[in-house]
Amino acid sequence: MTWSKAMPLLVTAGIFDVIRIFFEWFVFFGPALGAVACTSWVNGALGTTIAATGGKVVAGVCTAAGVAGGIAFSETTEAFGAIMADIVGFAGFLTLGLWIFMTNKRLFVVNPSGSLQFLASFGVCEIPFVGTVPAFSIMLYFLYRKQIKIEKAAFKKWEQEQEQIKLRERNQRVAELVQEQQMQLAEAEI
Repeated sequence: MTWSKAMPLLVTAGIFDVIRIFFEWFVFFGPALGAVACTSWVNGALGTTIAATGGKVVAGVCTAAGVAGGIAFSETTEAFGAIMADIVGFAGFLTLGLWIFMTNKRLFVVNPSGSLQFLASFGVCEIPFVGTVPAFSIMLYFLYRKQIKIEKAAFKKWEQEQEQIKLRERNQRVAELVQEQQMQLAEAEI
């Protein structure tokens, strides 16, 4: 395994982590996203931009409405965010787990506790507000780092063994050639 082969999975894990973190903090990001959408829609309807004075007024009103809405509906946005974060965490667990089993089963063979660590990262993802830790990315990074280190050492050992085998074969051939030449010299002397 190399880092270039591990990178697509690590990037995907990072994407799942970022989406999950977004939903974990949806109680804050939801109203902010609503304020941005309101500002964009109203400014578009009025034909103004945020650079103009009218656009700034619209942005201020939309921001105030977003904050008020966020306070008024905080229980709803918090529950929605928690549910969505759990769904994204579960989807990430299934997607990444299937990807690993389809492309790199050795990850769990080289790391005997790797499957437990992967399961633990899923558990961390499902705990509200603790799930803001990018558990999938961190855990997969450490698992891949260990796998790469172990496989590099094994490959180096294999190369050394192959070199020794080639050296023994070369020495054997040289010994056979020397013995053959000695037999030819002995026959020539007779």
